[in-house]
Amino acid sequence: MIGYLEGILFLKQPQYIVILIDGVGYQIEVSLNTFSELPREGEKISLHIYTYVKDNVLKLYGFNSLEEKRLFSTLIEIPGIGPKLALNILSRISPLEFKEILDKADLKRLKAIPGIGKKAAQRIWLELKDKRITPPQMVQAGEKGGTLKEDAISALINLGYQRQEASKAVDKAMSKFSKLPTLEDLIKETLRQL
Repeated sequence: MIGYLEGILFLKQPQYIVILIDGVGYQIEVSLNTFSELPREGEKISLHIYTYVKDNVLKLYGFNSLEEKRLFSTLIEIPGIGPKLALNILSRISPLEFKEILDKADLKRLKAIPGIGKKAAQRIWLELKDKRITPPQMVQAGEKGGTLKEDAISALINLGYQRQEASKAVDKAMSKFSKLPTLEDLIKETLRQL
């Protein structure tokens, strides 16, 4: 499976692009959000890639950010939401906006996207309302942990701990690691602190 490509932007169209790598052109479908951030043809480009394989179909979908790729992957797991519709959603809203829509149960905003009716909007919200959709990292550069810390605090709150107590314990646990731990390791260490 292809997960990342780096090469020269050979062709740039609103629905797809072609990246040239060692004489081979890879056709990649992109969202309008990703398209708007592309360099000019002939310049170097790198994209996160989702390889879609179903029946006799193999397509590549490209994204500027890992968050957008993850959201695409999450959306196509929902029954009735295929890659075309998921790309359409991502062409109109960013991963951060999508998280806000879920948090506020803003079905009206989902229904405003072409191809999303009332039932599809409800299905998307029902399937994803309890899943943690990670927005782009909104932490200052150099802050240890970032969203990892928030994920750990959220898990502890779900276990019944108060936010302030959980936050202090996570900070203490983070200091025990010389490199960034996995979420599971961080939660285990934090529970030892409590």
